Amino acid sequence: MKYLVFSDIHGNVEALRTVLDEIDALRPDLVACLGDVVGYGGSPAECVELVDSRADITVCGNHDYVAAGLGDGDDFNATARIAIEWTRSVLTADHKELIGAYDSLRRHGDCIFAHGSPVDPLAWEYIFTMKDARRALLGTSERIVCVGHTHIPGVISWREDAGARIERSSIIEIEPDRRYLINVGSVGQPRDGISAASFALIDARKGLINMRRIPYDVGSAQERIRENGLPESLASRLALAR
Repeated sequence: MKYLVFSDIHGNVEALRTVLDEIDALRPDLVACLGDVVGYGGSPAECVELVDSRADITVCGNHDYVAAGLGDGDDFNATARIAIEWTRSVLTADHKELIGAYDSLRRHGDCIFAHGSPVDPLAWEYIFTMKDARRALLGTSERIVCVGHTHIPGVISWREDAGARIERSSIIEIEPDRRYLINVGSVGQPRDGISAASFALIDARKGLINMRRIPYDVGSAQERIRENGLPESLASRLALAR
């Protein structure tokens, strides 16, 4: 079984289309989207439609939750609130219905998929620290835990007698006595200083996790934000990936 897992598109259709081209080339058995399809970017409707047509599993992100009218976004900063209010104004009722049907958590085989921590998926908890990762791993039983939300890709592995370690390679061999927490990063809003879209390819048959990056047309994504009158900071940060 080969899984392709991505997250945090945030209305960036240029980045999403680039990843979808990779899906066509890699031909995974299952495609999972870990949420935040909308928010920040200038192409929310297109992103909702493309994810609906291509993802086998889609879980809900906090921006999706608010865009669908399931939450009020009181904890959003001022820029995020402007963006989500605009997003809600341009999405149709059908788009909102699709978003509102996203799962809060999904399991498939020996994998579990969530936006933030799978321990309490609608609390939108970030996994930044080793303590956060340990809690997520101890609170689940699946061999592989896939998350997004932080926009920073990385893999932490866990062995009962040795604890957690950060995996430093972009290609990781799955060891039989370890479990893995994979943050797949962000397609449309990377925040690790690398503007290329991020996603993960998990090949269970070969026993490999491949953390992948692929450049996209950042300038076009920035122009869509500006054309729609969204805050300039949302455009400029795409190139900075911060």
